[in-house]
Amino acid sequence: MTAELTLRYEFSSDPDDDFGWLAVSVQTDTFTGRGGFWVQWQNVKEMAPKLDAYPFSPANPFVEEWGQCNGDGSNYEVIIGISILPANKTGDLDVIVRIAYHHDTRRQCQAVFRTNYSNTANFAVELKALMDRQRAEAVLLGRNVG
Repeated sequence: MTAELTLRYEFSSDPDDDFGWLAVSVQTDTFTGRGGFWVQWQNVKEMAPKLDAYPFSPANPFVEEWGQCNGDGSNYEVIIGISILPANKTGDLDVIVRIAYHHDTRRQCQAVFRTNYSNTANFAVELKALMDRQRAEAVLLGRNVG
């Protein structure tokens, strides 16, 4: 069975507002999760070039996270987290996706699936097109682990 991570971005209708809604969904054979969070469009756009890094290393994996703190700036909680790191010596990559509900972060899911550099390159192209408003979504394809 295939696994996938899907990102959608809803830009604000206010041209002076840098924040929009990043919708995230992940599906594997054992987990399905979806959620979203308010994210600056510039941060999402900057993800695409980072996906072109070769090779990812355990010391320097691809990691993007968005979250929130308490009103006093303490207790940072990840709402959306995406990590891509080497899975083995043959070039496979593990994708780890964490999605929490921003109103109650106890409600969350984490899923892991396997992909490769070709799929991450395709995802980068789709992500760029998404942020250029030429696509409705960007999808990272993979396969289930195990």
